[in-house]
Amino acid sequence: MRYAALAATTMVAVCSVGLSATPSNSAEILWKVENPFRFFKRESSFAMYERAFDSVRGNPATALPDKIIWKTERRLNDPDCKDSSTPNACANSARAHYETSRLGWAAQTVNFTCYDRAARPRHYMTTCERQYSWGTAKEDYVLPDAHTVDLWLAPDVLAGLPAGDCTWTWTPRHAGAAGETRKQPCQAKLVIKRLPYSLDHAASGAAVKVKLPDGRELTDADVSVQDLFIVAMGDSFMSGEGNPDRPVVFSNSREMVYDPTNSDTRDVASRSLAPSYGTSSAPTDFNPKSLPKRYMEDEQKGLIYSPNSRDFETAFNKAGAEWLSPDCHRSQYGYPFRVSLELALENPHRSVTLASFACSGAEIVHGLFTEMDAREQFSEKGGDKVVSQFDQLSNLICRNGAAGRTESGSYTLPVYSSGSTSISEESFTKRWCPPANRKRPIDLVLMSVGGNDVGFSALAMYAITNSADDLAPIAGWIGSQIRYNPQVARAYMGVLDQRFKAVKQALADGFGVAPGRVVQNAYEQIQFDETGGACGLQPTLGLDVHPKLAYSRDRVVEVSNFAHELQGRLECIDDAKKPGCPAGLATGAGTGFHLVTDHMAEFAKRGLCARDPAHAFADQMAMGMPRVSHASQDWEPYSPANTIPYAHHWRLVRNPNDTFLMANTHREGISLFDVLQPAYSALYSGAFHPTAEGHAIVADHVVKHARDIVDAKAVPIQRQALR
Repeated sequence: MRYAALAATTMVAVCSVGLSATPSNSAEILWKVENPFRFFKRESSFAMYERAFDSVRGNPATALPDKIIWKTERRLNDPDCKDSSTPNACANSARAHYETSRLGWAAQTVNFTCYDRAARPRHYMTTCERQYSWGTAKEDYVLPDAHTVDLWLAPDVLAGLPAGDCTWTWTPRHAGAAGETRKQPCQAKLVIKRLPYSLDHAASGAAVKVKLPDGRELTDADVSVQDLFIVAMGDSFMSGEGNPDRPVVFSNSREMVYDPTNSDTRDVASRSLAPSYGTSSAPTDFNPKSLPKRYMEDEQKGLIYSPNSRDFETAFNKAGAEWLSPDCHRSQYGYPFRVSLELALENPHRSVTLASFACSGAEIVHGLFTEMDAREQFSEKGGDKVVSQFDQLSNLICRNGAAGRTESGSYTLPVYSSGSTSISEESFTKRWCPPANRKRPIDLVLMSVGGNDVGFSALAMYAITNSADDLAPIAGWIGSQIRYNPQVARAYMGVLDQRFKAVKQALADGFGVAPGRVVQNAYEQIQFDETGGACGLQPTLGLDVHPKLAYSRDRVVEVSNFAHELQGRLECIDDAKKPGCPAGLATGAGTGFHLVTDHMAEFAKRGLCARDPAHAFADQMAMGMPRVSHASQDWEPYSPANTIPYAHHWRLVRNPNDTFLMANTHREGISLFDVLQPAYSALYSGAFHPTAEGHAIVADHVVKHARDIVDAKAVPIQRQALR
């Protein structure tokens, strides 16, 4: 049962002509769009999410429950076991759907979407074959020419009908389109396979009438779908980083020993670190180099591949995490997907098309305006770079693709090298699609960007390492300085307004997006424990995956203070009239974007080191990296094979231990057994980013602002039960 927010009066078209469709007020003829989240190919994918929504939605005649997206997340991803107090307890009390639930809901849908993961570069499909109750249809992904809708009689109408059939007739509003008349049992739903859709509301939808056995005739003159096109652009706080669609599964019996002695003949960047490798947080009966190993096909077959063999490497890679877009660590757990799904669920007369380009590591220059390095699988042919997000969107909405982008615009942005405070300016020319050649307007833009422009990851490293030399080889692997202090970041923050000015102008020039249609998300504060204090009282909590990782509380406080300054600057860039804003910002009175900050309070005591106050010691133990005890020969504190990646946690942010056990990303091109692989895996698999649960909480706040834009603050009236 989808929530039907039916307007008491005609909705106002606020963003584009595509928003002018008005849900019918008829309480006699009810209808809904089939498979309305157009990113999903399969009807069953949306139905799975819808069932979870319905179960927590409750009575559709009442207001939506608070935190509906978070509650839906919990219904979908709570593990199917009797005792979920610990991973081992859950495994020992597993129910029938334990394995499926443990991998999370997105694992069931990731292979059935309108995003081409096999192409290089990866992209949204221009034409996507989507499934309905009656069969499949090939649709333009950006601008469908039709939708499938189901219609039926309201229960109170059916209750008083005499025996006999009902005769349905639907007449398209589009001139020249064929309608249909069908006689069928009154209890059966009428399926209109291809209800015409147009941005011109006068040519969209159909008039429907049904003649009842008692001679009455019911009509709905406006059965037309409200079709939304939502675009998401930005960085890892939007992409879903740290939350792969299908996480890694680990072995219950085998370890991965990170030691040069297991390496092959390729160069090992960190041989010199091996003799001193140790971790202060691990008892002496643990080997700190031994960590959980992926459950690979050799173990499934009862074999043991040699560590130096090609078979081992192939099997290891095959057992890796699955991402919707591995080059960007983009997953369906990112909040834009939750917001878009929620908008589709709330109104049965609506369909939603989402194009999210969010990419981990993206900043305004390298990410939005120009290409950037891929997160992983960069050794594949054509896989080393990610096309700029503006270019991806331009190619998608232009009727002739890249060839149709015949207009140009020039943008001057401040540029600098990571770690250097020397700042210069550079002009960037973009090729845009002319307005007349764009398939459609954009109804809503979701945005999260700016954190990488000031060096988010380098500041995180500053807080958890004593020196850049500790993990120096990693800097070479990623081609940039990975650690610097807030003073460097402040230099970058000083020119952030200039970069945002260019973003605002590019959205207007290239896509016709007015600032009022942009919802920008402020960055969650990730650095707090369960008391609201800065992480660091327990230096290695959640960090014992590698010996060189430990919180410095003083540096965490230093970074925290900068994060507060960044928040203030983003607010001023959005609206310069706020108290304390500096004069002369390049954005003038402000970008006019909707900056969402109301979610931040929910993270205040639930950062990456926060323990559950009701079970602090147990939660602390569970944050430890699973290792085999030499004394007991058992995994402690639990078997990695029993990891529950998407179970409820008090912390809403992934720590390095979490991400090693979630995505387990290893650096390509060097030995899998290099002693820096655990650090690389922990840090570049999504540490310091919101959990899937955190993204759901963010989405609950963002969707409130999205509703204001797409619904023009329509007043809900009576809701009807859907079947």
